[in-house]
Amino acid sequence: MSGIDPVTSEEDLPAPSAADNANKAAAAADDDQGQSLIIPVTTSTNGNNYNDNGGGKGGDESAASSSGLFIEIFPEEMSSIRPTTLSNVLRDERAPLKTWCDGSLLYMKAGKREREGCELLNAAVDSDEVMSGSNTNDRLRVLASAGIAALAQANRQITGDGGSSEGISSSSGMSLLDSLLESSKSAEKRDTDQKEELRVLADARFTKADNINQVNPMTWIGRGMLNLAQNRLDQARFFFENLTLRECGEILPALIGMAAVKYLEKDYAGAQELYGRAMAKYPKQSGASTRVGFGMACYRLGQIDRAKASFRRAHDLDNENVEALVGIAVLEMGSLDPDVLDPREYRSKAENIIKMISMANLVDHTNAMVQNHLANHYFWKWTPVPGMASVERGSIVVKGNMASSLEGGDRIRIGHEFETLVVVEDDEDGDENTFKIKDNWKFDSASNLKIWKKDYDRVLSLAKGAYNSTNMPEVQAESLYMLARVFHARGEMEQANKFYDKACMHSPELSPARFGLAQTLIWDEAYDEAAAHLRLLLGTCSNATDALAALGLLEVKAGKDRREAFVYLKKAIDLDPFNADLVLIEALALQQHESDYPLSLDRYRKAVRLLEAQSKVVPADVLTNMGVLCHETKQYDEALEMYGKALMAAEAENTDGTAGKTDQSEDGMFVRHKDNNLFWKYIDSDIRVKPSAGDEKTKLTVVSSQTDLESLGVKVGDDISLEGDIETTITDISKGDDGAIHLVVKDDVDLKSPESKLSVKQSNGRLQNPSSISIAFNLARLHESSGRIIPASELHKAILKHHPSYVNSYLRLACIARDCGSLKDCSEWLKMAVAVAPGNPEVLTLVGNLHLSLCDWAPAQNVFDQLLQQKVPKVEAYSMLSLGNIYFNNLNTPKKYSKHLQHAADFYRRILQKDKANAYAANGLGTVLAEKGELFRAKEIFNRVREVSGDTISDSLLNLGHIYLAQKKHPEALQMYQSYMNRTRSSGAQTTSKSQEEDEAEVLLYISFAYFDWARQTELFNNSKAAPADERYKKCIEYIEMAMKKSKKENVVLRYNWCLTKLQAANCVLQKVNRNIRRTAQEVKDALDGLEESLPILQTMLQWKEEGRKVAISKGMLTGVVNQCKHNIDSAKSHLKEELKKEQDAETLRNFQRLDAEANEKQRALVASLQKEKEAQEMEESEQRAKKKMQRVTNLVDGWKHAEAASSKDPTPKKKKGKGDAPPGGVDDEAGIFDTDMPANDASALFDDSDDEDEDDASDSAKKTEQPAAAKGEPAQKGTEKDLLGDSSSDDEEEEAPKKRSNSDGNDDEQASKKRKLDGNDD
Repeated sequence: MSGIDPVTSEEDLPAPSAADNANKAAAAADDDQGQSLIIPVTTSTNGNNYNDNGGGKGGDESAASSSGLFIEIFPEEMSSIRPTTLSNVLRDERAPLKTWCDGSLLYMKAGKREREGCELLNAAVDSDEVMSGSNTNDRLRVLASAGIAALAQANRQITGDGGSSEGISSSSGMSLLDSLLESSKSAEKRDTDQKEELRVLADARFTKADNINQVNPMTWIGRGMLNLAQNRLDQARFFFENLTLRECGEILPALIGMAAVKYLEKDYAGAQELYGRAMAKYPKQSGASTRVGFGMACYRLGQIDRAKASFRRAHDLDNENVEALVGIAVLEMGSLDPDVLDPREYRSKAENIIKMISMANLVDHTNAMVQNHLANHYFWKWTPVPGMASVERGSIVVKGNMASSLEGGDRIRIGHEFETLVVVEDDEDGDENTFKIKDNWKFDSASNLKIWKKDYDRVLSLAKGAYNSTNMPEVQAESLYMLARVFHARGEMEQANKFYDKACMHSPELSPARFGLAQTLIWDEAYDEAAAHLRLLLGTCSNATDALAALGLLEVKAGKDRREAFVYLKKAIDLDPFNADLVLIEALALQQHESDYPLSLDRYRKAVRLLEAQSKVVPADVLTNMGVLCHETKQYDEALEMYGKALMAAEAENTDGTAGKTDQSEDGMFVRHKDNNLFWKYIDSDIRVKPSAGDEKTKLTVVSSQTDLESLGVKVGDDISLEGDIETTITDISKGDDGAIHLVVKDDVDLKSPESKLSVKQSNGRLQNPSSISIAFNLARLHESSGRIIPASELHKAILKHHPSYVNSYLRLACIARDCGSLKDCSEWLKMAVAVAPGNPEVLTLVGNLHLSLCDWAPAQNVFDQLLQQKVPKVEAYSMLSLGNIYFNNLNTPKKYSKHLQHAADFYRRILQKDKANAYAANGLGTVLAEKGELFRAKEIFNRVREVSGDTISDSLLNLGHIYLAQKKHPEALQMYQSYMNRTRSSGAQTTSKSQEEDEAEVLLYISFAYFDWARQTELFNNSKAAPADERYKKCIEYIEMAMKKSKKENVVLRYNWCLTKLQAANCVLQKVNRNIRRTAQEVKDALDGLEESLPILQTMLQWKEEGRKVAISKGMLTGVVNQCKHNIDSAKSHLKEELKKEQDAETLRNFQRLDAEANEKQRALVASLQKEKEAQEMEESEQRAKKKMQRVTNLVDGWKHAEAASSKDPTPKKKKGKGDAPPGGVDDEAGIFDTDMPANDASALFDDSDDEDEDDASDSAKKTEQPAAAKGEPAQKGTEKDLLGDSSSDDEEEEAPKKRSNSDGNDDEQASKKRKLDGNDD
């Protein structure tokens, strides 16, 4: 408190009414901003505290007026004055209650010290002396102010030391999370209790004010604030809206309170409208807090620009308003876009945002939201470390004087690209200026490198402080999320999992925390829990592409609903189609199932195209996966190409500096085969050679300066290249008498130039790169699949030379030796693998499988028992399955059938109890049931195995075939056997523990037996329905012969089955007569040949049996079959004679029938020929008659033309001699000319179709009709024309009554005489 300044006091103003006081409270608050506190001095100068004659207001006024002194306290001095001191002064000077309220208000404005202000008002209210000496309005104001101050203190209540986390320690054995939660729980309990006490106190103050006057707006405002703090929005609305706003009008506290109610009710538009009315009516008094509320409402409504403007205005009004600073920073941060802004502009705006958040933290270091934002900033920020560092290529040791400032686990960045972790050094005597990093330095050696690090310690401190600074679950969840991220980045997955889990419990809708929890669960292989959390995440954020991709991958891995899994993946890719990582995840998901390999390969190609379009490097792992998929889909050329690209990518990613360096060691050149050209190259040497004198093309002479064999640089066995295209191998190096060095090579060399430079094949160093080993191994497997065994073995051995602990190459070499039939070498490689990895489950599994392939049941059982004792999850089931198979394959052990069968069933059931989806165990259990005769149950199990496995377990097909065969369903059994064969051939894998050929021979025997049994069943009809049996026996014989070809060694059982089938087939042929089935002599002959071919084999087997040799068929059975075969041979011979006689008789009958048919055919041909000749003759005669008629028409037409020509020359014809002139008016009668020369009906004869023999009859008829025609004249001419125009009546008459005609010569003479007469008349 400052000294007392003697200034003139102002005259007291009259006390306003309660309503006016409430209506002007906000205005007075703004007017008092920056005003000092005036305390009138009422005590006497002689030290007496009070005037004995006055005890009320009048006494105070007289004292003040008598002394003229008062105490003035400035606002900046309030922070240094304790409330107890100020309350004592106010009480001693008998200050009015208004002064007490003003002092409390100054406390609240001086650094937001609500506790001190509340304490000062409580001192006034609790003092009966102070309260009794004031009027009603002042008491109401003090009581309401005291209640409101208590609520303000409750809202800003902070437990302990303001959220500091320095007192939290886990040294007592508790984890950081447990200690943090324990501290938070105790602090939250204390905070809740204190808040409840303050709210109860506020309620008591308001109740006391109501007892004085129930109609007090300030009390209503306080009641509304109390209900608002307790989240009783309906009661708060009643006090703000129904009482205050209705009775007192739009006063500022009621408007702001009602806006807060609407905001909490999520009526953001209504809240915005009320905040706007408050700012419009009280532009100064509303202050910065109202602008902050208005900005929050705008943000909720999506009005980002208005929200920014509102926060900026609030910051202008109060530059220490934390909410305004954080609002501006968050909105500006959300509007930053590095793709749009210039890099400098982006960095500048980002720095301004961080400055605002830092300023907010300086103003209020207990604001949890500010601390969380700062923690997030420092999580991503790289803090420079003083000093410079140097590091060599491929090294993990960094030299620099900043080593002392780094600790193990710190994440650092060396230069601008290389990020790694600092490793804790075990050696305490290490150099203080060096430290180790987790990853090898992959760039060239460099010095003067700048180092940055992540300041995770500051992030932890800020996040802990934020967690303890608030009791809001959502904000605490963000703090826990920040702590979890730090542990996640440091690789402390268990701690990260705990913090992620707690963050999700505090705020289930915090999606980043739930995604982090899912990531840690995936790391812990808790895939089901991770998938459940990812589904919850997608429920709140459906467009999270990373969550969609991760969930899809987990669903595929689980194998429950693949369709839904790929729906998730497709949705993620649709949301971000240019994200190559999402496409790679889809490819990886498709890669989990063999049937999806082509689709997976297609997705990998798409991802590679995206990476190349974005100018990004394709990782070697991606290219390796593509090579494996090409290998599995039998695209061997493309697989080789992918492996080559993968090797180049791995070489580019190499961190130890060995890439591109040749192996100069004496024994380093292990890979030299031409198919392994990815691992060697030709290195130019200083050696120059020329062809040696003479005709030896395999001998070269060194012409360079080298004269010593040891320093020559090449040795016997080296592969060399000459002139770029000539490749050969050095077989000998010698020195001639003349001192020249001669090289003898394997192949003839024909050099084009006199001298050539020699290049030597050497390793290119790729096998020294650890990341290239898996690629080299895959390439060796590709060689195996392609049948290139030599380069595959060479590459495996080279891998073991550089990396002796690479167990997979030992195993593959053992498998190659086994497949080549070298079991000894296979055993040696397995022994080496066991020596390198004694307890390796894969090695022991292969050893056990080797024993199984050799049918060494006891050693195999010991190996799998050893594996079972290791209790390795992935191997335990396989071991039990193998043991079950061992017991099942030894059912024929004497007196142990039931025991072994029960042991096999027990092992299969144990597997299914742990894994109900194990199809192999289910298949084994089905075989046990089938062995017990429970065929129906066994069939159900095998069908279920087929459905689940998609026929990938081929044994289920074979077992189903056996079931169908036992049920006499031969077509179904044959279909299963054929499907089994097709499946095993397409996969290329052997079907049992034996070789592929032996497996196929065994299955072919099953098929032959199915046909044999089917034929036997068909023969049971013993009538014509048994006809198909013969064809089925032939099929049986065919498949047995195929099985004998597949079998590598002589199989007596197969031979016996072949002979027995021949015998049965012959018997079937011989019985056809009795069954009324037609047969041929050829069939009987084939049957006889089969019997005669089988008899020596059966006799040989019987002889072996008598000699004591090992034959699996009993002697009695062989003897019976031999006797039956002999009897059938005799019977077949008689049947053959009978069939031959029948066929001979039938042939004779057929010949007679053929000759008769040929005679009949000739007779029919002769008749047909005569008929054709007759028809041809008739046709020829008809053509001749037609020609004659046409000739007659032509002659007649010519005669007409001559007659017309003659008449045109002499229009007045001369009269005949002896004829007089025509009578007057008469017509000349020219009929006489035609009567004498040519009959009128001769023209019709031109078209007569009758024969020439009828001409005489025709002439007689013409004579008969001559006189009537001449008498008529013109009618006769008309008849002639009619005949000329084609009337056929005369022809018809001639056909009905044909007559003889004169010969053609007579007709010609008549025509000629008629023509002469016509010519004479013309003259």
